[in-house]
Amino acid sequence: MTTAEKLYKTAQELPESVVAEILDFAEFLQNKTVKKNTANREVLIDIAGGLETSTTFSGDPLEIQKRLRDEWE
Repeated sequence: MTTAEKLYKTAQELPESVVAEILDFAEFLQNKTVKKNTANREVLIDIAGGLETSTTFSGDPLEIQKRLRDEWE
């Protein structure tokens, strides 16, 4: 008997509320595994270009640098 079959058999004998908790936990583990397996490159692609519409970083690059330096003084 596989682990999945044992889990199914055990879940059949539990109250519905407990089975719902098991499902919630299983989905949590599934999402955690998917996120762990996602390459860092894909995550960077998702946020690439995120500052294109930023008012802080719009305009002349030298002026942006000056504003940012002045902010620290």
